[in-house]
Amino acid sequence: MIFGLVHPLLDITAIVDQEYLDRYGLKENDGILAQEKHKEIYAELLNGCRYKVKKIPGGATQNALRIAQWYLKKKHATTIVGCIGGDKVGEDMREQLEREGCRTEYMVDPEATTGLCAVLISSGSNSRSLVTRLDAANLYKHSHLVSDSVWRCLEESSFFYMSGFMLNFSSDTMVVIGEHAVEKNKCFMLNLSAPYLSSLFKKVLPYCDIIVGNSDEAATLAKNFEFNTTELHDMIRMLADMPKVNEKRKRIVLITQQEDPVLVYSEGKTTEYPVLPISPEDIVDTNGAGDGFVGGFLASYALNKPLEDCVRNGIVAAHMIIQVCGCTLPIRD
Repeated sequence: MIFGLVHPLLDITAIVDQEYLDRYGLKENDGILAQEKHKEIYAELLNGCRYKVKKIPGGATQNALRIAQWYLKKKHATTIVGCIGGDKVGEDMREQLEREGCRTEYMVDPEATTGLCAVLISSGSNSRSLVTRLDAANLYKHSHLVSDSVWRCLEESSFFYMSGFMLNFSSDTMVVIGEHAVEKNKCFMLNLSAPYLSSLFKKVLPYCDIIVGNSDEAATLAKNFEFNTTELHDMIRMLADMPKVNEKRKRIVLITQQEDPVLVYSEGKTTEYPVLPISPEDIVDTNGAGDGFVGGFLASYALNKPLEDCVRNGIVAAHMIIQVCGCTLPIRD
C-alpha cells in the first residue's frame, strides 16, 4: 500500500546528563549532523558506557512507515527503500523491520557503514538532542529505484511518503516518484522535516497531495516563499493553494504544534484537532512524536478512512510514541 524513500538509520538512545551534552557542545531540543568532534559519541554508546543504551531502527520516514505497518497488520503493507551499509548494523535493522512486517528493499553499499543517530535524552527535562551520522543513508542512487524489483514495488503501491531530508541528495528521484503518482492518480505525501530545508521544496512541491510539518517549519517555508504573513492559518491556506500538477486531488496540509491543536487545511477550510492531554511525568521521549502522528494518519488514510478519523488516529499514535523510548512499537497479543 505505502512506499517510502527513507534515510535508514539506527537510533542509539541514551538518557544523559548535562555534563555529557556540554562536553560535545550539544543543545536540548536540537538536531545536527555529526562533526569530527562528535565521532566518539557513537563509539561510546555502541561499545559500552555508563549510560543505559537502547538500539532502535530510526530515521523519520522509516519510523512513520514502521508505525503505519504496525497499524495495518498485513505483511508488506509498507515498502521501505533507502541505502544501508554492508555491515551487521544494517543487516540487523533489515531483519527487525522484516519481523515487523515491512518489506525492505534496501540498496546495500558494501564500502559504507549504515547511518546512525545518537538520540541523547536529557535526564533533567526529557528533551532530546539528535546527532546524526548519515553515512550510507546519503548514498542512495536513482538506478536502484528503477531496478526491476524496486520499480515493481513502486507500481504496486498506492501511497508515497518521504521526508524533506531526501531533497538534499535524491530530489530528482523524488520528482520521478511524483510524476508516477500524478500519472496514476496516486497519493504523494511530503514531510517538511526541518526549517532549514524549506528553500529546497520548489522542485517537488507541485507533486504533493499532502504536506505535513510543524509550525516552525511552516513559518520558515512561508518566509522563503514570500507569503508575507505571520498568521499560521494564512500560511497553511497559501501553502495549500500553491501550484499543483495533479488537479484531481485537492491538497491537504497538516501542521502539528506540540501540545496545541493540530491544524488541518482541506476543502478550503482549516480545522483544529486538540491533542490528547498527558502529564509531564508520563512523557518518556518526544523524539518520534511527529513520526508517530504521520504513521497513524497514513495507516488510516491508506484504508480510505474519513480525514477526521485519519487525523485522530495520528494524534493517538503520537500520544503512544511519546510514552516510550524512541519509536518502540507495542507487542501485539
